Amino acid sequence: MPTPTAKWDETADLVIMGSGAAAMSAAVRAADLGLHPLIFEATDKYGGSTAISGGVCWIANNMHMAGKVDDNPESAFEYLRHLVGDTISDEALRQYTANATRMLETLQANGAINMDSLESYPDYYPEAPGGRPGGRSMESVPFDATSLDQTTFAQLRRPHPQSQVMGWFGLTARQAQIILANNWRSKWALFTALVGCILRYFSRRKYGRDTRLTAGNALIGRFRKALVDRNVQIRLSSTVTGLIRENNRVVGVTVENNGEITRIGARCGVLLAAGGFSRNAKMRQTHQQAPITAEWGAGNLRNQGDGHNMGAEVGGVLAQMDEAWWTPTILIPRQELAWVIVVEKNLPHCIIVDQSGHRFLNEAAPYLDVVKAMYAAHKETDRAIPAWMIFDATFRHKYPAGPLAPGYAVPDKRLSKRYLDQFLVKANTVEQLAAKTQIDADTLQEGITRFNAQAVSGVDSDFNRGDSLSDRYYGDPNVKPNPCLGPIVTPPFYALQVWPGDLGTKGGLVTDSGARVLDSEGQPIGGLYAAGNCAASIMGKTYPGAGGTIAPALTFGFLSAESAHHDAQAEVTP
Repeated sequence: MPTPTAKWDETADLVIMGSGAAAMSAAVRAADLGLHPLIFEATDKYGGSTAISGGVCWIANNMHMAGKVDDNPESAFEYLRHLVGDTISDEALRQYTANATRMLETLQANGAINMDSLESYPDYYPEAPGGRPGGRSMESVPFDATSLDQTTFAQLRRPHPQSQVMGWFGLTARQAQIILANNWRSKWALFTALVGCILRYFSRRKYGRDTRLTAGNALIGRFRKALVDRNVQIRLSSTVTGLIRENNRVVGVTVENNGEITRIGARCGVLLAAGGFSRNAKMRQTHQQAPITAEWGAGNLRNQGDGHNMGAEVGGVLAQMDEAWWTPTILIPRQELAWVIVVEKNLPHCIIVDQSGHRFLNEAAPYLDVVKAMYAAHKETDRAIPAWMIFDATFRHKYPAGPLAPGYAVPDKRLSKRYLDQFLVKANTVEQLAAKTQIDADTLQEGITRFNAQAVSGVDSDFNRGDSLSDRYYGDPNVKPNPCLGPIVTPPFYALQVWPGDLGTKGGLVTDSGARVLDSEGQPIGGLYAAGNCAASIMGKTYPGAGGTIAPALTFGFLSAESAHHDAQAEVTP
């Protein structure tokens, strides 16, 4: 390994900036290769955006699909090739799909992750060439946080409030879909989940919150246990402030903690895995289409693009900076994180309209496409951002709406006053709802009448809502003939503002297939690696399925450790 000549306060083999999926995957792989990794996290909580995410991971041809859904490497390549277009090379896509499978098998074997294939969760474009009706999206098996000590568990970033039932406990993706079916199985599933939470009373009291972790918290919690077992440290409240170079190679970083600056040497290299720039308003306004702001997203509040800027300062090239992992969101009073509208928009008895009252999209389309449709419509009319989600009393009674539990569980009379005054618009007639939202009443009523006729027939002749298997995944199977279509007829009527939000930005440093950061001539910058939302996404402008963000983060974090180990060995081998 190279021996930097600078004076260091401390040294490690692989210095990692950030503590989300990419960082932890890299740290586990580095430790298993015999390296000494060291993680620096700028906040007082570890886990990044992954900890507050759904924690789903999309990997084609994964080992958990065996016996459930047929898949193969060629179909995986065909599907990604069709979606990504010419923005990513064939070789890069083939290498990625192979390495993602290998990463999963390796980390599963060593206990760092434990995934469950969601055999009925389809790709977002299952009818496309190479698409599959399920199995490629996986979620982390629930993790028992009592295997962590109280301090370590307390330092785990809490899940998004959206993922917690009554603020008490989380559900797996499998449980959530069952509960949405609104039948005896769903009631039994919710009842057993509630009983389980009650039985964890003493551990919840000891640890301060529920210890059965699901979603992103389960993924990060299990990773943290793997790092504890490997004696890998995470330094919290420690901000990487710059990269140190010697002889055209990144050899270390400067770190600020409590006002003190230290120099940390990196014998094998530095991994930038500090998330995207979704919370940096200036960067968003510079690189992305208007209107845009940092407040519409659901990602980590610390995602300021620090890794992007550091990488660019030493010669790294940025790409795809106009892209994000888009999703429609709603803004909740006195809540910092936006609420993603992934499930609600697919359910019957609702539509999304622009400020004139025109319906302009397939609400049940993949959430990336919904936001793109909002921007396209806004470019033409200047009236689609924000949009309005319109629904009736049937929807309100049966289904969740953002932070609002279904009306059968929490009727309007029990809602917080701040919701009724600042968030949820309610009226006895469509005309009154239009007046309150400043939507043209005739246009809105005309659109609802047209939609209602389509809902009865089961065919959305305007936007094909419910035609795709992906649309129907979050539909209501009890509603016939189309689980995504139901008429909006029962008063009172409701409206929520919908914004073009995101789960994180997608653009970042250009890397090779081993996560090495490349310069303007396409050559690796010695000792510098990037993964997660610090790197330009292998997925290009698309989103193949649930978990399309986390899978590349895990894979390229894993590969960065292998590359750092290989590159360092190569430098000392004659």
